[in-house]
Amino acid sequence: MEKEFVEAVERGIACLVADFQGQPKRFWNERDIHWYLFHHLKQDPVFLCDYGTEPIRAEFPTRRVYQETEDAKPARGQYDLVILDPTSATSHPAGELPPWASWDKCLPHLVVLVATEVKTWVDRTTDIPDKADWDIEKLTDAQNAVRHAYLLNFVQLDFSRRQMLDFYRDLREYLTEKARQWPKLRILCVPHDKGVQPDPEQNWIH
Repeated sequence: MEKEFVEAVERGIACLVADFQGQPKRFWNERDIHWYLFHHLKQDPVFLCDYGTEPIRAEFPTRRVYQETEDAKPARGQYDLVILDPTSATSHPAGELPPWASWDKCLPHLVVLVATEVKTWVDRTTDIPDKADWDIEKLTDAQNAVRHAYLLNFVQLDFSRRQMLDFYRDLREYLTEKARQWPKLRILCVPHDKGVQPDPEQNWIH
């Protein structure tokens, strides 16, 4: 089941990329991308089966509780979208807990097979580490025990301007460094204009 779910996620991402590059003006923000990905996943035969629960979950919390600053209240992070192992979600004790139960009781027993984070890049003045690093930390933190992690970057810039192309190259260089640091993290970086990155295989950072 894990292998089939991962393959379905990658099919959904491929469809999402085609949508994004085919009609980029339809995507105004990250939430639009979330919904398109969710739509494609829900249409996949793998997710049409009845698993006794919904394995696709949005805004799902991390196992680890983070404290950003000394003064801040500790809180869990959240993933944009996850695929849960249905067996863990329907078995004791997680399957018997009511929806209002504390996450502290549920999360240790729920297996996150796939976690995805989505980033849109529309401004060359964006601080790349500031925007990317928090998602990378959540996806790679061993305490969160994510089996398969995806960081999906969608770039909408005026590529006719040299400054925008330079920003895109800087972004890819930064993400390439992170891919080397975290080889199990799957990183996508796709421009809305196919001409900027003609080889679709290169949308995946290796």
